Amino acid sequence: MLLPSGDRRSSRFWKRLGSPGISLVARDKEFAVVLDHIEGRKSIHIYGDEGVGKSALVDQVYDFLKARSSPIPIYCRSSRTLREILLRISVFLLEHFKHLTSINKFRETKEIESYRDVKRLNIRTLRNLTFAYITQDSFCIILDHLEYVTPRINSLLVALYEKAPVITAGRESWDLSDYSFKGRLDYRLYLTPKLKIENLSKKDSFLFMERVAGGAFGEASQLFEEAYRMTKGNAGLIREIILKALMPKYRAGGYPNFRLIQLDIDIDKFKT
Repeated sequence: MLLPSGDRRSSRFWKRLGSPGISLVARDKEFAVVLDHIEGRKSIHIYGDEGVGKSALVDQVYDFLKARSSPIPIYCRSSRTLREILLRISVFLLEHFKHLTSINKFRETKEIESYRDVKRLNIRTLRNLTFAYITQDSFCIILDHLEYVTPRINSLLVALYEKAPVITAGRESWDLSDYSFKGRLDYRLYLTPKLKIENLSKKDSFLFMERVAGGAFGEASQLFEEAYRMTKGNAGLIREIILKALMPKYRAGGYPNFRLIQLDIDIDKFKT
């Protein structure tokens, strides 16, 4: 189910929040939609093209939740592999509970008291730890950069949905018509509520440029017009271009050399 950024179901929680001091340009509605789902202990998948601001939104949600007492956010900034996800969750649980106990299939117990102990555990034990402790407090799991949903990650997500609200973010939409992801999704993931993040409007792009530039360009309407033409409102590209435009090596006669900036950006993409 796709939730537009202005979905009226998000207004309930937004009104209770008042003004949370969001630093993101034009993302207040999206912010409210995500928090509304967390408040209702529902999972949601955030998707959109590279650079549109998914991670910035997720960071803002994490910072907000961290300042509250509940739910407690567990944030995996990189979710490339199953082990990476489980290791991050298990380390957080150890920090939270101070001590963990693992029980294997032979009913043997193992005391876990340090990061070193956690790092030595295999995936099966990490998974068992996660499910043994995740329901012992009010948690919210945030998985950013979840680009490759392998069958094992697929299985983990379906099980986690039963234990806590899960916020996932990636480029893929998880829509029934989207076949570009790696691995087949469980039907439960297809049905997950979804929030699409899109490029900023021209007006909001200019506001974002002003914030990034910090007034360094003075009257910058012409510069911002050129930057918007290059980026089409992509927040990641806007930040990259404006920051480069502030550097002396990209300035000629006091004005940014956008051709050189674009050339270097293209070269950087080629390197990666």
